[in-house]
Amino acid sequence: MAILAASLKWFQCTTWTEGATHGGAVNTSVQITTGVSQNIFDNVTDAERQSGITMYRKIFFRNENADAYNNVKAWIQANTPDTQTAVSITGAGSVSVQGSDTVIPTTTFTFAASVTVTASADCHLQVAEGERIWNSTNDTAAAARIIASISSDGLTITLTSAYAGTTGAAKQGTVGRADANTFVSPDTEVHADVLNLGNLVQNASIGVWVKYVCNSSADGYTDDTFTVRATNS
Repeated sequence: MAILAASLKWFQCTTWTEGATHGGAVNTSVQITTGVSQNIFDNVTDAERQSGITMYRKIFFRNENADAYNNVKAWIQANTPDTQTAVSITGAGSVSVQGSDTVIPTTTFTFAASVTVTASADCHLQVAEGERIWNSTNDTAAAARIIASISSDGLTITLTSAYAGTTGAAKQGTVGRADANTFVSPDTEVHADVLNLGNLVQNASIGVWVKYVCNSSADGYTDDTFTVRATNS
């Protein structure tokens, strides 16, 4: 069967109100429609423009085709036209929220003194490339390491650097707060920083954190738009 573009959709997360608890899993009852004003971020007020503001939104890409949509990549096809604003992105699993660390449910992890973390069950939709993970049974967030990639079966997480905290099996894993992540601005699907979001079977969703920055003392701007795109390869 063919992959239909109409069955590839963007949705809000479950807690859409901005703040520390913004994020969580996909909310399939609220689709994000392309070309609609304020479909992701609210308008910047005059007060926010004068003081400067940074906002975060977690959005989900969902495959509703019968066939799997594999090797999904996300990037910023068009950044904001206003030179005083910009967006950047990072990966987002179903667990993370904007302003607090969150335990990864239903899955335990084996941490080793290496870049490899092994999951007890498929976790590729719970956590994502670019997020931070650590052994919260024994360690604090200071031990967190950035996820470089996740295997196609969701059982092997590769970190950007070796885990230096407490090692061992059957450990609780925690994913870090999104507003402390490193955000990137890939502008093509072949950019070095493009987000690799993995494979999506029918009705599976994977998230993207979007960060919007408006510099302080910025001039007003009408129709400050941007485009985040996802495709497969």
